[in-house]
Amino acid sequence: MLMQGVTKHGERLPQALLGHLDSAEEPILVTGPHGSGKTYLLRSLSALLTGRDEPHVLVSGASRDGLQRIEQMPPGALALFDDYELASYEVLQAMARHIADGGKVVATVTEAHIDTGNGERMRRLYELFPEVQPKLERTRSVRLEPFTDAQIARLVHRASSEPISSVTVEAIQQLSWGLPGAALTLLQLHRSGSLSSTPRPRITRTHTVDLHLAALHHPVRVAEAQLTSEQIAAAIVLSEIGPRSRSGIADVFGSSTQSRLFDSGFLLPHPRASELFGVPELYAAAVRNLTTAEALGRLRRTTAMHLLSQEVLGIPLPDREAIFCARVLSRHDRSAVHDPLLEEHHARFLQRIIDDLICFGEGERARDLLLRLGTHGPGLCPVRRARLTTLLRDAHTGLQTLLVTRPPRGNCDLPPTDPEERIAQLALRARLSAEAGLPFEADPDIVEDPEWTDALLVIRRWNDTHPLSVDIPDLLRIARSHPLPEIMLLAEQLLSLEAGCNGVRYREFNSDAVEKRIAHVAIHSSELLRDLLLTTIVAQSVIRFFAPAQIDDDPKLLDLVDRLPGASRHRIWLRHLFAARTALFCGDLTRSAAEWAGFAAHAPRFVAYRLHALIDQVSSMSTASGQELASTRSYCAQVLLYFSGRFESVRAETFAEPEPAAARARPGAADREDPPEIEELPHRKPIRGHLEALRAQNPAALMRAAERLEAGAFLGSAASALQEARRIFLRRRASGSVAAADARLAALKAATERRVPWFDAGAIEDVPRERLTPRETTTAQLAAEGLSNREIAERMRCSVRTVESHLAQARAKLGVTSREAMRAKLWVQVGGDGVGGSRAAGRQHAR
Repeated sequence: MLMQGVTKHGERLPQALLGHLDSAEEPILVTGPHGSGKTYLLRSLSALLTGRDEPHVLVSGASRDGLQRIEQMPPGALALFDDYELASYEVLQAMARHIADGGKVVATVTEAHIDTGNGERMRRLYELFPEVQPKLERTRSVRLEPFTDAQIARLVHRASSEPISSVTVEAIQQLSWGLPGAALTLLQLHRSGSLSSTPRPRITRTHTVDLHLAALHHPVRVAEAQLTSEQIAAAIVLSEIGPRSRSGIADVFGSSTQSRLFDSGFLLPHPRASELFGVPELYAAAVRNLTTAEALGRLRRTTAMHLLSQEVLGIPLPDREAIFCARVLSRHDRSAVHDPLLEEHHARFLQRIIDDLICFGEGERARDLLLRLGTHGPGLCPVRRARLTTLLRDAHTGLQTLLVTRPPRGNCDLPPTDPEERIAQLALRARLSAEAGLPFEADPDIVEDPEWTDALLVIRRWNDTHPLSVDIPDLLRIARSHPLPEIMLLAEQLLSLEAGCNGVRYREFNSDAVEKRIAHVAIHSSELLRDLLLTTIVAQSVIRFFAPAQIDDDPKLLDLVDRLPGASRHRIWLRHLFAARTALFCGDLTRSAAEWAGFAAHAPRFVAYRLHALIDQVSSMSTASGQELASTRSYCAQVLLYFSGRFESVRAETFAEPEPAAARARPGAADREDPPEIEELPHRKPIRGHLEALRAQNPAALMRAAERLEAGAFLGSAASALQEARRIFLRRRASGSVAAADARLAALKAATERRVPWFDAGAIEDVPRERLTPRETTTAQLAAEGLSNREIAERMRCSVRTVESHLAQARAKLGVTSREAMRAKLWVQVGGDGVGGSRAAGRQHAR
């Protein structure tokens, strides 16, 4: 079969098509939705045919000179016919005549137009050219499948002239629907500042037509010809609420609208869930000015009311739909409040949106929604009120608000004995006190309760920046036995975070078990404890960053944040963090610093102050110079220094193997019967092996270190180890080892390009290739011609030992082990003269 296993790999498809055309006569019809890469495919075919010097014509059915170009085609030329569905009947006649004369055709058609108005035209063509019908009935159909996320990411990075953040790439992946043409248009929108990732990927520009992007013309043309104003409004609203089943679309917008959107090509199957359908936002943005504000507003309100009924059934709306409803329904909209039950759920989900906005520091938007609720809402409890006041004013004012003893009427204060309320207030007071630079003062009655004293210790230490030191034994006890799961978890992670930032870890703390406990706490915790829950999740993500186990995204952490309120916002900071780690491992400290800055900017606002300070500290380190990092003794700074490739500046003791006694000892633990067992993080061993081999200039050890580094996903460091090993092998004239290092380096580059979409093999700088000296060149050329060492010595009037020395050096520099391989590489080294110039060179040396 022609296209089996090929349509999903666009880079191989043009060659496959040419191979088929060389052996078959039937036409080829390439189908796919608008933006799926059909035009790009024909252009790639044209480039290949030009390289083979084969006659062909690339013509568009929409071009004015299409008829003339087809009529002027030389006999036997291949016709590359784009936008077949837009061609006039005269153009189709000319193409049918070309096929009748034995010409070959590769045509493209947008899927939605395949069965639209073509039947009658084809019947008339068959009457004029009866010999064409059997040929067209044998047409091979090729459907362009949507690109995978990895393919879209690679396409966007290659098309971008400057580094582009991982979150922007993910936004383009989601908005492009797997269509490469749409992805490139979205990249242009990003460059114009018209693309946003928060709180969800969306196009922010109201009138995209102002940008004059060719890819936006197609949706406009289809909408103007086939859709009513109401149907266009339905397409826009559907793009805002996201994909759903066709029956679900019919329930909201009506069966006729659903059918019309599908027939026109606006309604597409989702590339990752074929049972769901939706309208790409790019299509909706293009036609936004083709409907009225009244029609759009009316349909948005109707849709929001329909979605809100899900809340009445006790099923929370997904983030995207909740944001849509919050934006559409206001307190002045009587259609939303005439039903008391619906009004109650409307207020409840608006409160969820307000909590999400406060969590991520968007105080102004939270206030707008709060005012929209007005007196219909439940009000704000002291913790929420203090958070919002901090965002609108400052930490000092927020702390004052929290300490008010008589809160305003209408609030939802819980009894002061409620443990969750008490913990939440205690944690927020500690957080705001640290931010305001004020001492933290606990309630006097806490000292009388051992459990609350322990909770106070954990919360207080999470909100200062001093070493844990003498508090470690108590924190270990709390982490092992405290009755409150939140406090137990916070104590464990406080210890793990400090240990990870020093390159070690506690044996008894297992990351997988911690993530399960976080998930359990997330299920049972209330909104009041959101700050503590998010502190545990962000802390676990940072611990994973400093205790790396892989270069790719961590599915467990992604799954964890997907269960949280405001999951789409959490994915943003986590995506930045993953990308910062990937760039660091690849040795791109600039990209890593930019992604870490994105993580810092989008992390939850009220995580514990210690964590906030650590994030800021790493941000400063990421942009520091090598000299500044080298002068800093902290483990984090030395890690950044190592991955930046400044190996000579890394302090040897940073990654040295700890002494057993020193590894177990910790301040304050000497009098304990069961001191905690501490071990170095796994990544320290391969780094230590690399640095030791580098200092010893041991090429074999460097090759082994590169293997261990690559296994740990430290790709940039592995490449550096291989490069240094090659340099040493070259100096020692070990040509076989040079070739082995070259092969390993090439394989590493290829593997990295497959794993990291933005990676370019050129980013790993090649080892400078030493050129052969004139005497080495002549010796190598004569040897490549088949002369023996004695014959070469006679020709060059030197000793056989000298010839052997020249050949050994030439083999090492060229990275070859045989005379046959040497002959193949000589062309590059001698600038194209090749072996043919050896006799003249030999005579010159003989003279």
